[in-house]
Amino acid sequence: MLRSSWEPELPHEDRIPLYCMWIRGLCDTGDLEHAMVLAERAADELPGEADVLIALGNVFDLRGRLEDARDAFTRAIAVEAGGALQHYNLGAVLERLGDETSAEQCYREALEVDDGGPTLFEANAALGALLRRTDRLEEAEEIYDAYLDEDPLNVEILVEHGICLSDLDEFDQAVDRFRTALSLDAEHGGAWYNLAITQYRMGQPDEAFTSMQRAHEADPKIPLTLAVLGSWMLAQPEPDLDKSLGLLYGAIDRLAAIDSAHLSSSYASLVCEEVFDALWSKSRHAEAREVARVAGQRDWITAHMLETLNEADHGRTSAMTTFMVTARALASANGAESPQAPEHWPSDADGYTTGFTVLATTEAEAREYSLEYLRSIEPFPQVQFQIENVHASGPEDILRLPTTSQPRARGVMSLLSSRAYFRS
Repeated sequence: MLRSSWEPELPHEDRIPLYCMWIRGLCDTGDLEHAMVLAERAADELPGEADVLIALGNVFDLRGRLEDARDAFTRAIAVEAGGALQHYNLGAVLERLGDETSAEQCYREALEVDDGGPTLFEANAALGALLRRTDRLEEAEEIYDAYLDEDPLNVEILVEHGICLSDLDEFDQAVDRFRTALSLDAEHGGAWYNLAITQYRMGQPDEAFTSMQRAHEADPKIPLTLAVLGSWMLAQPEPDLDKSLGLLYGAIDRLAAIDSAHLSSSYASLVCEEVFDALWSKSRHAEAREVARVAGQRDWITAHMLETLNEADHGRTSAMTTFMVTARALASANGAESPQAPEHWPSDADGYTTGFTVLATTEAEAREYSLEYLRSIEPFPQVQFQIENVHASGPEDILRLPTTSQPRARGVMSLLSSRAYFRS
């Protein structure tokens, strides 16, 4: 139908919506390669049209080319600064690139340029979530409350507002928000999940368990719901092991199946830690270590998981130094064969660099713990490791680390940054 609508001599004002619909259709059917070709052609023909540049940015985003998406949305703003959508889209990309300060400014600009029109839902939701994640709960609550004054029956904002109120210990108001959302959409998995968490905080474990089951029934593929419900089931006096373990392992499987370009690492870390703790607390240590291994391969491992493993393996002591360690991992050739990278690496990667903070008594011990950690998460000898730099942290580094007068567990304690993959 789209192709039959095309005429070579269409005026550009008619070509714009046709291009955008065609690009959208290709994206919706998963044909991103042809969507990319068409979006670039449209942008070349109509470089001064914001809608075309937004479509181009969206295709870049879907293909995981975040820097290119950022540039396309920036161009769209330069062409038409008064459009809320390009400000929001730029903010969403910047947030995923780790620039939360600029992302927040983009979300606020998206709301400001509406000029009295309907408030952009996506910008409100994204800004509120960012504020919540950075512990600015009061500001987030104001954003949600203001939006609900305009649209009091928006289910998603009702749920987000309820989460914020729950985090502020306003439990009764939070429950009211979730109940209102469920009265509008009785199968909203997010509303059931967050109602369950709030009921648990209120000291209502039976009600919380029932609500979490409803959350799972409403959307059985959500990793965090699988992890929490599995954890609660495993903690029961006489748990159904097959079912609870199935939920816990299902949470990890679902995470691994999600495209990394569209998965928040903080969300993945939260799920992994929930599953790890559930297994470790029941002395299923080998299984918990396997979860930690999978999490380590994808930089989802948390400081709490590392601390737990370090204590079990190395014990605690107070006479330690914090070392900053950088390391390189390389795919290793077996005999005459060419190097074969592990399956969880990007398809074109030959290796990566990474860094950690390590608690140890000497530099040699810091090297030992770093290699021990790397070998625990990667197949060996398929991957070989080189420790490139070890140095004791200075005062400016120590300030960024948790401080305590209690003895600490020795070993790798946190990741400095995500892996940086490279090709030889």
